[in-house]
Amino acid sequence: MPEDQNIAEGNPGKKILQSKEVNADEIISQQQAIEQTETENSKQETENMEVHHHPHVEKKSFKEYFLEFLMIFLAVTLGFFAEGLRESLSDKEKEKQYIESFVQNLEQDTSNIKAVIAENNYKMQMLDSLIRLSLTDVARPENRLKLYSYCFQYVGRYSLFKSNDATMLQLTNSGGLRVIQKDHVADSIAKYANELKSVYAAEEVYSNGTNEAINATHELLDYSVYYDTVYFKQGGFTSATLPLLITDARKIKLFFNKIDFEVGSTRNYINNLKRQLPYMQRMIEFLKMEYDIE
Repeated sequence: MPEDQNIAEGNPGKKILQSKEVNADEIISQQQAIEQTETENSKQETENMEVHHHPHVEKKSFKEYFLEFLMIFLAVTLGFFAEGLRESLSDKEKEKQYIESFVQNLEQDTSNIKAVIAENNYKMQMLDSLIRLSLTDVARPENRLKLYSYCFQYVGRYSLFKSNDATMLQLTNSGGLRVIQKDHVADSIAKYANELKSVYAAEEVYSNGTNEAINATHELLDYSVYYDTVYFKQGGFTSATLPLLITDARKIKLFFNKIDFEVGSTRNYINNLKRQLPYMQRMIEFLKMEYDIE
């Protein structure tokens, strides 16, 4: 043994060879360990991927499917009812706004119709005074003066009723009647619109009678006297006898007939307005009570 030791010690090349063999064995062992680790990781990833792509899903029962369907159905139904309720509340608010505006229009119409009736009553009284001149001698200066004065001031005098139909137009033209939920209210509004037609029909007769009377005065009177200082001076008539364009008694009678037609058409117009007045007042009271309007 000492000899072998001496030989080894005396042979350094052999030592190096032994050292290299040991290092090679260690490197091989490390590579085998790394390969084994990578193989295990690869297997684990494969198992994980298989789990990911092939999940285990539990089957739902019929009861669970039915509950899901019921919840969806209830959600849709409640949404539908909520939207319907919102539209209903909005329509009710619009309905009351329309009615409040319509009542204001009716109150204004009532005030206007009273004024028109009063003005036409006064006109009719003055025309009656003019017609009474037909029973006098219109050749007399004082009667001529009355003839000119009455004709100038009252013949052809217009006083017409014009309804404030702003709300009515909105109700009829923009579909506003759709929001009137109470049928009897919608019927009353429609009836009022029809009642106004009779007033406008009487207005046409009124206008025709008035125009006929105006034409009659143009045929009888000489309106140039208002520019002639012989007859008219300082805002008033002089003592000179006023002229007539017609002296034929028959044509003068025809003139008074046309004045009488104006009186009759005015009376007819007043009567139509008077018939509407109580109806309008009752309608105002009815709508205020129906919609709690003060």
